[in-house]
Amino acid sequence: MATNLLDPEIFAVNTVKPRIGQGDILMMKVWGSWSHDTQLPESDVDFVGCYVAHNREMLGLKRAPDTLTGEKPDYQVHEVGKFCELLIKGNPGIIEMLFTDKMIWSHKKWMPLVANRKEFLCETVVKQYLGYSQAQIKRLEAGMSVHSKGGKPGEKWAYHMYRVCLDAKRIAEGGEPKVWKDGEEKATLMDIRHGKIPPNEVVRMTKDVIATIDSMAPWKLPKEADVAVLEDWLLWVRGLNVHAP
Repeated sequence: MATNLLDPEIFAVNTVKPRIGQGDILMMKVWGSWSHDTQLPESDVDFVGCYVAHNREMLGLKRAPDTLTGEKPDYQVHEVGKFCELLIKGNPGIIEMLFTDKMIWSHKKWMPLVANRKEFLCETVVKQYLGYSQAQIKRLEAGMSVHSKGGKPGEKWAYHMYRVCLDAKRIAEGGEPKVWKDGEEKATLMDIRHGKIPPNEVVRMTKDVIATIDSMAPWKLPKEADVAVLEDWLLWVRGLNVHAP
């Protein structure tokens, strides 16, 4: 695969910048299995990012879109207001945007948020991570469709279910999500991806991790993210605060 297909800066400038009009791209990163170093040969390269629209486009009659999407390659780019809403809710994909250090491009205005990223690890985040994994288990046990193409259990579904749960445990322990995988954890995730560990065994493994997390409660984490820090940054990015947070 050509290197430029994995370069978020090239993608941001050539694909996203022409679409956002009067505004700035704050951050762009490779998303999905490539960002975790758990990709398969056939894995697509996806992107996720954040942009800030000019105030005219936020306050006028024709508002900037909350999220820009596209295909080939697939991408999502959230306007900074939408990004902040998702961050407060503890969305796992959004949290990862703050803890990624490979295959990422960022504007200097992104960096104060990264410097304060631990302020957003809280009980809400752990519950969101756990909620994703638990929902997939319940859907499977109820015979419902699950997170994978075709709505059937598969390696990709099992891989995400277990991966997210492991990060929930790290955060509950007072650590950080680990975006780039390595060592034994990566080996296990790749075994899941290659179908060497059957889905029912991955469910058992995931339930064991969830039980461990539950046994650690109450977690030594704030209940919610530091909204004041986030709002200071948001207003600064929009040009309404003079000083960076």
